[in-house]
Amino acid sequence: MAFLVLNGIQVPVAEGRRRQVNIGTDSRAFSGAYRLGRRAVRQEWEFKTLPLPPDEVLALRGLIAGDGHTVAFEGDAFTSRGLDQASVAGALFQGARFGGGMNLSVGASSSWAMQLGAHWTALHHVYSGAAGAWLQVINRSDGRRWTQGVPSENAGGLSVASGSLAVTGATNAVSFDDVVGLPFLVPDAWVPHLVAWHTGRAWSALPFLTASGGFTATETKVLGEVRDGEFVEFSHNGARVVGERLEFTLREV
Repeated sequence: MAFLVLNGIQVPVAEGRRRQVNIGTDSRAFSGAYRLGRRAVRQEWEFKTLPLPPDEVLALRGLIAGDGHTVAFEGDAFTSRGLDQASVAGALFQGARFGGGMNLSVGASSSWAMQLGAHWTALHHVYSGAAGAWLQVINRSDGRRWTQGVPSENAGGLSVASGSLAVTGATNAVSFDDVVGLPFLVPDAWVPHLVAWHTGRAWSALPFLTASGGFTATETKVLGEVRDGEFVEFSHNGARVVGERLEFTLREV
């Protein structure tokens, strides 16, 4: 079992520690008796990664911080950060891949001004009328695409322009679910893990993450914060590169 996994991505940890956070204030009465004011307990974990190459550092920073937007279509089309549609053309429905979804007419588009920047990754599910099944699709800003984890030329009706993400209905592909926009480029090595995670379950409501692994007995909903990065030269794929060791904190929600 991996020690730390965030939304399906294994994080290479060198060391870490746990801190218990008590909610409430203890005090003493005038008589000196101890008054327990604790109402709840939450956990915080501090970690330091192994040395990471530059491309993976940028992606891991974004992942830990919970950067990006998720659109689950559960009752509305707002993103997990409260961003409304920039253009409204679809109708919500139940019975999609993970519950709620959006139907679009052929040629109609719905978009969100997510400000994804020049380097981005997008994940979503689209129903293929030809295949008679929901398909998981990954698109990247460098033009690489995967459908069900297999390299593909089909973007699955998703596009990004000037940082805005849009889904567009096409013949045999008018239903969409669980649209995720990430403002960073995920490494190729992450793709199989993203496919496995996103095929089996909906993405977390960013900025919240799902943490699992050997460091905790059960899956935990967390917020992440990247603190420091220590530059280090190390051997990667047979070459000497300058990368970083990240220090970050996960806080139980």
